Amino acid sequence: MDISFSSMFFHDATLEDVFRATGASGADTLEFWLETPDFWLKGLQISDLKRWMIQYPTRAPLSIHAPVLDLNPCSINPDVREVSIRWILRSIELADRMGASVCTIHPGRRTAKRPPSITDYQRLGHMLDCIESVADEVRVKIAIENMEPAVNALLTTPEEVIKILDERSWLCFTFDFAHAAKSGPDIISSFLACGRERMVNIHLSGAGTRHMHGSIRYDQNVESFLTSLRDWGYNGQITLEINDLVLPQELSYSQKISFMNQEIAWLKKII
Repeated sequence: MDISFSSMFFHDATLEDVFRATGASGADTLEFWLETPDFWLKGLQISDLKRWMIQYPTRAPLSIHAPVLDLNPCSINPDVREVSIRWILRSIELADRMGASVCTIHPGRRTAKRPPSITDYQRLGHMLDCIESVADEVRVKIAIENMEPAVNALLTTPEEVIKILDERSWLCFTFDFAHAAKSGPDIISSFLACGRERMVNIHLSGAGTRHMHGSIRYDQNVESFLTSLRDWGYNGQITLEINDLVLPQELSYSQKISFMNQEIAWLKKII
């Protein structure tokens, strides 16, 4: 298994410090979010990414996370849908150019805070149709992520995810443990049972009662999950997707390195 972390954990760091953190923390690689501020807000210069990749090489290929913060490919606004899909396609192209292993995408959500309708799933299908037109032209694996249970969320259950995967042979799966954990351990087991053949990345973080995406060391369910992965023989990427804002205190850059080093060391002991 290749162990990585989300670049957004180092939200305020420079690109150089983000890439430096990979080796310093003991990670094998990095999941790079295009919305990482020092990249996103400075013109998305691929030459800068390549420069720091060369200076701070990783033991395994990067993965990429497509932008999601202001976007929604299932929006009722056709302009929002169009630009959202365009950014997903751009992310896949960039991931392929960077030699990334996986590009993770989100399914979008119903705009209104109401349960998704058939129209929302049709919009999701349209998004996937657009991606399919380029899927055969790239080497990077394109993986859709399960969402946390919310009234307007799509792809929150194993049944929804497996239906999408059955319909799209080119599509892979990024499993978000914390999202699934909100529905209980049985749902986690169901995701592993039905989606593991297409699972290429796992977003791992603690899913406590108060905050999601916290430390993995203090969530009792994480250890049993990792034991299941080890017994199953999972050999994909595990990405620590931890939100620095839910930690007990604000951390400096060096403290974040130390924190991530401890998380990774604990993870390696189990797997």
